[in-house]
Amino acid sequence: MKKILFVFLDLLSIAFLAGGYAIQYFTKRKLGMVRWVVFKNKQLQEQMPVDVLKYAAAAFVLILAVFTLAGFLKKKAHRKKPDVVMAIFMAALTAGYLGFTILASENSIRSYYLVMPMIGAAALLQVIRNMIAVRTCKYEK
Repeated sequence: MKKILFVFLDLLSIAFLAGGYAIQYFTKRKLGMVRWVVFKNKQLQEQMPVDVLKYAAAAFVLILAVFTLAGFLKKKAHRKKPDVVMAIFMAALTAGYLGFTILASENSIRSYYLVMPMIGAAALLQVIRNMIAVRTCKYEK
């Protein structure tokens, strides 16, 4: 059951990253997509405090990732090689999400407000996946 959940979370993360890439690709290539993205950006800025929400989401993902890595390092003797690889991938994806959130803006990347939640969702799913792996590792003596 745990392996099925891990595969599902990994595939969902890949789907979010592919969706973010597709949005960015078509925003650069198609004029109609650029118009729609600019329209959606203006709507989002008018409807909600986007700056507060993006930093709150980034802080939430960062805190969960730090707790997961701390638990992962605490159970040093009980971890397996695939879990180490996924923890490294989680750390890289979380760092990429934080860098994208802090360093990029709507002015530099037109589809920023549409791509950022997708990258954040992929990072959050990887954190949840690793959190489950840390919580369910067996103590073998």
